Amino acid sequence: MRSLNSVFKAVCSPLPMLSLGLCLAGVSCGYHVAGSVQNLPGGVHSIGIPTFKNDTRELKLEQRITGAVLKEFTLRTRVPVVSSSSGVDAVLQGEIRNLSSSPVTFGTDAFGSAFLVTVQMSVKLVRVRDGTVIFENPDFTFRGRYVLNSKVTEFFSEENAAVERLAREFAASLASTILTR
Repeated sequence: MRSLNSVFKAVCSPLPMLSLGLCLAGVSCGYHVAGSVQNLPGGVHSIGIPTFKNDTRELKLEQRITGAVLKEFTLRTRVPVVSSSSGVDAVLQGEIRNLSSSPVTFGTDAFGSAFLVTVQMSVKLVRVRDGTVIFENPDFTFRGRYVLNSKVTEFFSEENAAVERLAREFAASLASTILTR
């Protein structure tokens, strides 16, 4: 069995201390984990995200999704993100083409308790100075599963909360796609 003194010497020897020092230096030098602050592609130093066009029947869906995308790009980039298309290096244009939901699980009352919600959108990131398309996907599709109360007698409208969650998750997916290319 090793004595306390030998354990102390082993822990405090130069090699473990050097390793610890390098680890701490790596943490403090601006290193970020995946999914954190990133740069926009194409040398873009500011981005405008005007309200997306809504081709669905869902009221105010464009406002919810655009707001979530603005917030997500603000959190994930180091550049100014504004809600207009003027005075910026690039503009993210979007058109929400379809929103659909399908029940995937049914409760005991033959009432849908879990739904697959699909958002289809056309998105394009355009550099303002020369009109260069930096990113484009005419059929950006996002799917999410949402669970509702399965008892019809206790059901209350959870649509607003589900749409807010959908907008946040959609925005995270879109930002990840654009920023990791």
